[in-house]
Amino acid sequence: MYRSRGSTLNAVFEKPEIRMRPVRVEDIMTRDVRSCAADDTLATAAQIMWENDCGAVPVTDRDGKVVGIVTDRDLAMASHLQGVPLHESRVATAMARDVRSCLPTDSPATVQALMQHHKIRRVPVVDAERRLVGIVSLGDLAYLMGSDQAQGSDGLTWTALAHTLSAVSSPRLPRYRR
Repeated sequence: MYRSRGSTLNAVFEKPEIRMRPVRVEDIMTRDVRSCAADDTLATAAQIMWENDCGAVPVTDRDGKVVGIVTDRDLAMASHLQGVPLHESRVATAMARDVRSCLPTDSPATVQALMQHHKIRRVPVVDAERRLVGIVSLGDLAYLMGSDQAQGSDGLTWTALAHTLSAVSSPRLPRYRR
């Protein structure tokens, strides 16, 4: 027996329309982020990275406001160029001070564009007072794209993600002759 499209039988087999709010940074960010202070030693930052299996540590002031970020590469370069052990040098000597951040309510596409434009892999998530509430990485965006949460509703695409990876991976000096 044939039933029309509007029949109850067809309605059983059709997926109900689900309206979910768009994914926001707060849905994908790492929340329990360890930070360090600018006057901590580089050894302290390295220990935080080791214990938390991460490659960057936000630097905060006494009020928890983000004032910088230090990466594992920053530690290695500072140790080599300063010629001192990590426990003899301060985070302030190696951290980046021009930190780009986002809000928990920003879309993943907004953060992806920020990463691509500034060639950064990790973005601290801050509240309205610039206090650290989380961190989001390029890997978090890739994981989101591979999950069921990403429906393309906020403009984040695999192509955009690939362009961002290319941008953050490009060396300061050209590698290839054209």
